[in-house]
Amino acid sequence: MSRPHSSFASIPSRHGLLPAILCSILAVDLLALRLDWSERASFAFLSWNLFLAWAPYTLALVARGLMVRGLGRPWLLAPLAFGWLALFPNAPYLVTDFIHLKQRPVVPLWFDAALLALFAATGWLLGLLSLDIWKRWLEERWGRTAAWAFVAITSGLCGYGIYLGRVERWNSWDVLSDPGRLLRAMASHVRDPLAHPALPSLTLLFALLLPLSYAGYEALVARLGRQRVPLER
Repeated sequence: MSRPHSSFASIPSRHGLLPAILCSILAVDLLALRLDWSERASFAFLSWNLFLAWAPYTLALVARGLMVRGLGRPWLLAPLAFGWLALFPNAPYLVTDFIHLKQRPVVPLWFDAALLALFAATGWLLGLLSLDIWKRWLEERWGRTAAWAFVAITSGLCGYGIYLGRVERWNSWDVLSDPGRLLRAMASHVRDPLAHPALPSLTLLFALLLPLSYAGYEALVARLGRQRVPLER
């Protein structure tokens, strides 16, 4: 009976909670320093974007907790999975905040570049950590091919979601607050994607970057795991 509880307790360490918290604290502290330094609200939006990036990771951790406790039934995980998929683009979305990088009063450009890079890296990390939870679960149930197909499809949808947010300025809550208008916009994208110049390129970019970076992340985790084995004996 103690084994499930032990596995449940190990979820934070196995799924990168501490690094995610440390990176987030450092990012917020650096932002606070900038706000105090400049006495302006420039880049204050980064804290909200980081909060949104935590949302899919939190849902994935909750789902993993249910899986470990033997409650990972599809009907129970489905709402969490759909919520995670809708919110997932918020994590890598932070990379696109580099469009705000320009010379501003008081604060050097290099400081703002470092600030944006830290927030982008933290968001990307949160995305990979949450993606890893679902990918591993699918791999255990349906095999590696199905799990990687999920990564590929999710990455394409994520790229499209980032396009909706960055270019057309849709928000995550518009899925609930204004679904009709959102669906009409999506239908127009399907009918004539080339009429929206940034749509194919932005979607394809993240459809390629996410699987490649996840493959690197997975290889690194596997290598570290193999290196730990002799130490545990």
